[in-house]
Amino acid sequence: MNDNVKLNERELPNDDPVYIDYLYVCDGRVVRSDIQGTVDDLKRDLRDYYNFNAIVITNCDIIGRQKFK
Repeated sequence: MNDNVKLNERELPNDDPVYIDYLYVCDGRVVRSDIQGTVDDLKRDLRDYYNFNAIVITNCDIIGRQKFK
């Protein structure tokens, strides 16, 4: 892993929109959204369908994460 890479990921407020098939980082884990709605809706979806209780959701810096490889 390259420690020199700085990811451009910011925490999203609960009322921010999320989009189907977009990538987000939920408590450090990259997930693809199955829903369109808000961050709060995504947290609920992750909890109800995947038994994953996300606390912090950020946007995903796809390019930056590819540099880690």
